[in-house]
Amino acid sequence: MSADLTVSAAAKILKKRREAVVALLKSGALRGYECTAPGDKRKSYRIPPEALEDFKAGRSATQYKQSRRRAKAVQSSDFVEYF
Repeated sequence: MSADLTVSAAAKILKKRREAVVALLKSGALRGYECTAPGDKRKSYRIPPEALEDFKAGRSATQYKQSRRRAKAVQSSDFVEYF
């Protein structure tokens, strides 16, 4: 059994910032657990390697569709007629 990963180690593997990995943990997209020692100012988290592999396997290019921006509806007040 391998040791659980720190947030920094997981961020390096995912090529993300530490804050992004913490946001994934808080949102529930990435499984992990808090292991903050009493009196610490910053929360500490650990991520099991299996959870990181599950997260990586669940991500794919087909899941995230490029959102198409809708054209802004043109209102008659946006135009000034000079004729």
